[in-house]
Amino acid sequence: MSWPRLSIQNTVVLAVLVSVLGPTALLWHGDQRLTRSVHEPLIAQSRQALLGAAASALVQPLWTIHREAIENTVHKVLDAPSVVGVRLLERRPGSVPVVVSRPHAPADAVVLSATILHEGETLGTLELLFNPHQLDEVLAARSRATLQLAVLQVGLAALVMFLVLYLRLLRPIGRLKLQAQAIATRADPKPVDWRRRDELGEVGEQLNRVHGQINALVGKLEAQKSELHKLALHDALTGLPNRALFRELSQAAVAGAQRREQRLAVVFIDLDRFKAINDTLGHGAGDTLLVTLSARLRQALRGADLLSRHSGDEFLALLRDVGDADAIAVVVNRMLAELEAPISINGREVSITASIGVSLYPDDSLLPEELIQFADTAMYAAKTLGRARYSFYRSELNAQLQATVELERELRRAIAGDEFVLHYQPQVLAGSGALVGCEALIRWQHPVRGMVPPGEFIPAAEACGLISDLGTWAVRAACAQIQAWKAQGVPFITVAVNVSALEFRHHRLVDTVTQAMAEFGVAPDELEFEITESVLMTDSQTTQSIVERLHAIGLRLAVDDFGTGYSSLAYLKRLRPSKVKIDRSFVRDLSDDEDDRVLVKAIVHLAHALDTVVVAEGVETDAQRDILRGFGCDMLQGFLISRPKPAAAFAALAFDLSGEQTADDPPTLIMA
Repeated sequence: MSWPRLSIQNTVVLAVLVSVLGPTALLWHGDQRLTRSVHEPLIAQSRQALLGAAASALVQPLWTIHREAIENTVHKVLDAPSVVGVRLLERRPGSVPVVVSRPHAPADAVVLSATILHEGETLGTLELLFNPHQLDEVLAARSRATLQLAVLQVGLAALVMFLVLYLRLLRPIGRLKLQAQAIATRADPKPVDWRRRDELGEVGEQLNRVHGQINALVGKLEAQKSELHKLALHDALTGLPNRALFRELSQAAVAGAQRREQRLAVVFIDLDRFKAINDTLGHGAGDTLLVTLSARLRQALRGADLLSRHSGDEFLALLRDVGDADAIAVVVNRMLAELEAPISINGREVSITASIGVSLYPDDSLLPEELIQFADTAMYAAKTLGRARYSFYRSELNAQLQATVELERELRRAIAGDEFVLHYQPQVLAGSGALVGCEALIRWQHPVRGMVPPGEFIPAAEACGLISDLGTWAVRAACAQIQAWKAQGVPFITVAVNVSALEFRHHRLVDTVTQAMAEFGVAPDELEFEITESVLMTDSQTTQSIVERLHAIGLRLAVDDFGTGYSSLAYLKRLRPSKVKIDRSFVRDLSDDEDDRVLVKAIVHLAHALDTVVVAEGVETDAQRDILRGFGCDMLQGFLISRPKPAAAFAALAFDLSGEQTADDPPTLIMA
């Protein structure tokens, strides 16, 4: 049950009425009952007495047969207020009854009769008709008197109570309400003077103190608001304008350039491999690097130009009133030079490069947002060209970007639609040519373009975050194929699966391979992971932890494309891969290039010194095979042996190659 919401004033009025009228009503009701109980016997006695007196008064006139006296007596009896009629019946023969009554006498009158006697002789019968509502009229008269008294009492009591309540409650509450409204509406009146010392006065004084505290707090908040407004538009680390302020200022600059018919250039700057410095030296060193580079960029620009920190390791610059592309290139090259100069951080000298994209107003767009977007697109083009350079925006870059977006969309559909397949390329012993394993190579069975090689979609999968899903599919598909080959008796030995550096940053990789091996009954020596050298250089603590977990379940690792990346012998020593794979770029010109032969021979000797198997990729000629055999290379892989084949075709090839094994070259030699 919900009670009606009443104001304090209405509640007080209601309480006063209830407290005054309630007792009065009870008193009136009790008085009615008491009056009735008292007057009922009195009225009965009064009627009997009047009847007796009337009968006595008629004895003599009846005895003497005095008609005038009889009629006078009867009318005198009728004058009594309670009598509404008189009826006299004489016993004398031939007498006529005397009947008199008031006009409109009630039909339900109370009748009382008495016999008139004279010396024992009956002279007649007297009947008096009494008003039946006599008691009610008495009670009504009493009620009117009581009600008048009650109204007078209630009025006086209500007046006194309302006066007291108004002075002591309602008026102070009204002042409190006005005081609270002044605080809520941020009006600044003087403190209310509360001279009274009751509870409401204490509340008012407390509101005065609260008002003072709120004023002080609001003043402090206004100052903080001003500071926050400044922080909201500037980067906290470098003090440069942030993205929001840059967009406001660029809009104003475009409007000004339009009026003055000037050109503007938006420059998008992205630091290359900043994360590697952050991970290696720590975030504190990364912040120091950003502060130093922002100061250098500011020095490389003119006073009228604008520099902003866009996000993370990205900066935006707005060049006002620029000339042709050559003039802009001078400024951009100066920025690249400033960024590439070595920086000393915690006693260590650090160098970094940047990729820069440039868009022009009004050449490329009239809208500030599109100029930023186009500069960003041009920056990605610079990264694609090899980083540490700049690129001007061209309309065809948008087409390339749209193609990349479309490729990402198709990749998501392909993963959901299971459009991928694994092909397998055999790995054989260099000496005997016996099969000792294979590498699983993913292919995309595109419904329109046919079989798509990994080089065309793996970079896109890494860029859009789908590489983990793709890697999970490859691991499970390889394990399922191992299970099938074992059931068919195919002598596959070991299946190597490529793992992206991005996958190697998450411990989920270990859980994925563990679950797949358990589900398909794959033994640890039947599966192998191939990783690139970039894995060794990325997030070493996480890499080391994942490697240790993989070693714990007996899984072997091979370093793919060895010698082409950021080779680190320290990481190689610590992670102890079971194989290193010489990149095909060293094998391709092995017959004609002395430098390649020296490098390959050094890699073989280094790997053998670390008790590591050496696999040569991209072997396509007999001359390459013979040279690698001479250097002591353990295993060969390439078109000379076989192109990558579907699972069924590889199974047939595996039976042929395994038959060439000899006792002098057992496959177990490569498992050292």
